[in-house]
Amino acid sequence: MASLMSLTKSSARCSDLLCCFYDLNELESRLFYTVAARPGITLDDLSARMGRDRSTVFRCLQKLSSVGLIYREMDSLERGGRISHFYPSDFGEIRKMVEGRIDALKASMQKLLDDFEKRMKIEMEIFSN
Repeated sequence: MASLMSLTKSSARCSDLLCCFYDLNELESRLFYTVAARPGITLDDLSARMGRDRSTVFRCLQKLSSVGLIYREMDSLERGGRISHFYPSDFGEIRKMVEGRIDALKASMQKLLDDFEKRMKIEMEIFSN
């Protein structure tokens, strides 16, 4: 997972930003980029490409879906049953979601800084006992 400090480097990539703000591990990041590169890909295809079992891949896809990075569409099969196809969310929408997370982080950090001296004294008391 990328840290906030890694995002300040000129070599930072979009994947670092997504990993940092969505707490993605390496497999989740690889899955996101695979779905983005191959819209409509199925769970079986993703599982084969990643070399991981279907249940592990599906759990990762559920996380990506829950944070809004991908979505799933279900299709009926002629022989019966259903199949899931995975698609990336619109990159413009992902950008807006990340901007919202950045704004929330800035507000949280500013609140910490506003009370910095007071909080430091309290924490010093806690840690010195």
